[in-house]
Amino acid sequence: MANGMHTPKLYLPNPLKLSLLALIGVAIASSWLIFPYFVQGQQLLRGAGDESRMIKADTVAQHLTRELLKTPNLEITATYASDEYFQYVDRAAVVGNLRPDRNMIFFVAETVHTGVLPPEPPTATLRVGEQEFYPTLADGPSDVEHHRLSVFSFPKIGEDGEPIDFEADGRMRLYVASPYLGSPSPITFAGSWDAPYSLPEELKSRADITPVAVLALGAGLLSSVITPCLLQLVVVFGGIIAGFTTVPGKEGVDIQRMTPLIRRKVMQVAVAFVLGFTLLYALAGALIGAVGHQAQLVFAEYSRFVAVASGIIVILLGLWIGFRGSRELACRMPNRVEMNSLSIKDVTGTVLASMGYALGCTACFGGAIVATLLVYVGAIGSATIGASIMLTFAIGVAIPFLLAALYISKMDSILTALARHSRKLSYTSMTIIVIFGLILVTDNFHTVSDMIYPYLGLR
Repeated sequence: MANGMHTPKLYLPNPLKLSLLALIGVAIASSWLIFPYFVQGQQLLRGAGDESRMIKADTVAQHLTRELLKTPNLEITATYASDEYFQYVDRAAVVGNLRPDRNMIFFVAETVHTGVLPPEPPTATLRVGEQEFYPTLADGPSDVEHHRLSVFSFPKIGEDGEPIDFEADGRMRLYVASPYLGSPSPITFAGSWDAPYSLPEELKSRADITPVAVLALGAGLLSSVITPCLLQLVVVFGGIIAGFTTVPGKEGVDIQRMTPLIRRKVMQVAVAFVLGFTLLYALAGALIGAVGHQAQLVFAEYSRFVAVASGIIVILLGLWIGFRGSRELACRMPNRVEMNSLSIKDVTGTVLASMGYALGCTACFGGAIVATLLVYVGAIGSATIGASIMLTFAIGVAIPFLLAALYISKMDSILTALARHSRKLSYTSMTIIVIFGLILVTDNFHTVSDMIYPYLGLR
């Protein structure tokens, strides 16, 4: 052999064995599924400070509720559903439609003990000082007998486009009218609220959220809310590992020289991927914790834009993987400058891809996440608590991903395949990443989830 050099023998792993090893790696990365299947997520959520949560919700509701009438025959109450009300009371799912940031919302409950209620819902008028306001939304069931809950929405913006100062006169009154108890004409009852209309500080305390409750909420969130999102994240993780851990070069490069480099890169890329989505979820939790139900309004209004933006980021990084795979670097390895440059780019790309897809996932499932935290945690009022809950959730996913990467780094057959087929794997990874980016851009995230869920048996 020229120059006395020995050409290394190319090891060709058995395709069946390689497929089995890769499948085991995917199973390890998906082992967080133990939470949905073997941990009762909803029970965890309900059990995390459930008693104190219910007490707090009841106290908040009582503070904002007025008795318009209480007789042995008829009871009428009105609740001012302020911005903060939805943070404590289990009606977070409707906040996106009612928009308490833009409207004054009132729930009117009617209960009759003898006879029946009037067939049509009552009418309502809001009076502040000399001003009188009429609802833009008045909704309640018709033809009910004994109980009815109606909702009335009054805009906070006047006809001139300027915000209405409801607190200027120090008091607002809601007038509810209906022909009760067989009256031939409507009878009017009123309830009043004194400014300021925000909750007192003692009702905003979150002392009941203990470290144990944070752990339970994080685990419960993992096992009950965004399983389909995380399954897609596993696929993206596999594509990232296959794309960013290879060293670009011609087929059949010096495998003995490449595999130690790839072994290190597997763990580098896995740690970067985990840090990316963990940081993103922790930031999302901090946002939810800091601004409460306003985060739900943000998700409702901007989730589509965020999903498109994150999808574009993922697509661009997928294309970068394809471009990266077309380069010829393996023959110049191990060159420390080239290797460090490649590692920095790969780690940066991995973090961006992980955060991009996690951001798209959060945009698509943000409503469910926020609603869950608002229902079970209330108005958190703390970025630290919100971040801690989501960090606990993210760690539950991160550990299986890191274990899967450690497993891959120990499997010589997989490392050999990564070294030998770098270009093919780069193009395959590019295709996978771009497809999942397109899923975000085209708003087909839930379509994929709906295809997955029937086979999981988790509904």
